[in-house]
Amino acid sequence: MESRIIAATFLLCCIGYTFASNMPDYIQICHRHDPELSKCVKQSVHNLRPYLGNGIKEINVPALEPLYIGDLNILEGGSGGITVKAKKLSVYGASNFEITKMRASIQNKRFDFELILPLLKGEGQYDINGNILALPIKGNGPFVGNFTNFVAYVRIAYDIKNVNDVDYFELKEFGLRIRTGKGRLRLENLFNGDKVLGDVINQTINDNFELFTNEVIAPIARALEIKFRAVATKILENFTYNELFPV
Repeated sequence: MESRIIAATFLLCCIGYTFASNMPDYIQICHRHDPELSKCVKQSVHNLRPYLGNGIKEINVPALEPLYIGDLNILEGGSGGITVKAKKLSVYGASNFEITKMRASIQNKRFDFELILPLLKGEGQYDINGNILALPIKGNGPFVGNFTNFVAYVRIAYDIKNVNDVDYFELKEFGLRIRTGKGRLRLENLFNGDKVLGDVINQTINDNFELFTNEVIAPIARALEIKFRAVATKILENFTYNELFPV
């Protein structure tokens, strides 16, 4: 009996080693019954970071540097009736995240984690019209912004689907919320290039940066959610459940 248990254990170890040795360098497998599963998943995601900047062509994972969002209606009819639109929006630094909390549950088929984005840079074109803190603001042109220590809360729910007797992940939910941090924005060509008025508005925005970003962060978070979900989907659909999470 004991010899059978040893043989079975040895066989499982060999199977696990075979999965691991056949996996690409950017994938770190986690055994589904690992008592420190959350820690392993955190390390596995961190292991991916160096590859996400340029994307992973062999499995069609798009590049995160820069993260091209494109055109975005950021705010329509906000406080003061302000309308903010961005065009050709690109974000730099999205791959340099750091997971600070992770809870992985195979039983509940969920991953919940918190991550910090130490430094993001956004640039593109803007169109703005309305009032900020009782000050009228109007203009369109290029903008640049630096954002530090933004925090993202991510919730992933999945199911297991069977295709030709092989189990795969099926992403059911990918939710992302962002808590704003510090930063600075610079909007060029406000009031048709009036430097005095432009400097006043830019200073007002930056003096009240958190208040301003809290107004506009929801649609930006949704855009980021779509991009990150696409990355997660590409990774999960290219590997089987047993390859990523062997017994």
